[in-house]
Amino acid sequence: MSNGDAEANNLLLHTTGPADARLIDFEFAGYAHALTDAVCLYVPGPAWLTVGDPTTTGLAEEYRRTLALGIPEAQDDRRYGYGLAAACVSWALVRLHRFVLLDTRAPGDHSRLQLIATLEATAHTAENYQSLPRLTTWIRRLALVLRRRWPDVDQDLTDSARFPPYQARH
Repeated sequence: MSNGDAEANNLLLHTTGPADARLIDFEFAGYAHALTDAVCLYVPGPAWLTVGDPTTTGLAEEYRRTLALGIPEAQDDRRYGYGLAAACVSWALVRLHRFVLLDTRAPGDHSRLQLIATLEATAHTAENYQSLPRLTTWIRRLALVLRRRWPDVDQDLTDSARFPPYQARH
């Protein structure tokens, strides 16, 4: 069972620590693959452009360790990487359906840049887990095509001064 929207802005943190955190916003709740909830650690959601590196923050390992308590297959690197990459690709394709709308928006609209960020973060995640190489190549090429189509958003998303990773509101 998933809340269907496990984005950072739908998590309430408690002063006693992450063990007492609470998910909110269940309007999209339903049964989904467990790795779909991990996508928000790797790929930007609708509310921001970039995400931090979940491996350096420890979030990736904490999620995987907790998942493995109920789904032991999460301990298998190949299976976990494939499943996570597939979940990220699925999210990117869901976001890609907005292309027709985004293509009509004025130059400089951040929603265009966010789509590129989503595609590139998806490809990066799949590459890190050495999964779905052909699909990853297609996603990288698509991001490049969109950068050329929308030259105003051909920006360096790795510049953390201009595009800082999402930070939870206090």
